[in-house]
Amino acid sequence: MEEIKILFFIVGAFFGVNQSQIVAEKSTVTINPEEKTITIIQENLISVVQQESDSISLTAELLKVSNTNVKWSSEFDGYLQKEKEFYTSEDKKTLNLKLKLTYTTNDDLKDFGIYLNKDGEFSMTNFPKYHMSTTDGILNDRYWNFKADQPFTFTLEPLTDIPEKYNPYIKSLFPIWKTIK
Repeated sequence: MEEIKILFFIVGAFFGVNQSQIVAEKSTVTINPEEKTITIIQENLISVVQQESDSISLTAELLKVSNTNVKWSSEFDGYLQKEKEFYTSEDKKTLNLKLKLTYTTNDDLKDFGIYLNKDGEFSMTNFPKYHMSTTDGILNDRYWNFKADQPFTFTLEPLTDIPEKYNPYIKSLFPIWKTIK
């Protein structure tokens, strides 16, 4: 298995932002092998803001990635279709992002750390700290395995065990979004 190049919950990773400050509290990923699509719903976009300079660079990053003409990371050059949609929650308290990608071959999924294993199933490494859950896959040793002939969904909640000392610095991007849009 190769290193995972793209992390599903780091927004900037999709747009070539190094050291992205924007993360999702929860990411739900659906891969449809029949349609060759990946849909990623990133809920409650947040950041850790410890200094005023963090807030300034965070606003600049949000402006960049939300721009309709933002260039996607070169990792996605071979993807047939790439869509992004920022939207607010129904209660107007959180900023969310929906990404939809159409890939060409199963090899394209390697950038996400997803491979066809020797049994012909999709397989990806289980990282316990990401709190991955699914009803579509089976956890075998260190790998999640999914049937390759049907859609599957999994959810990541990487901030579940964030140390208490960071809680006062976690800021929702929704207030920033309201000021820039």
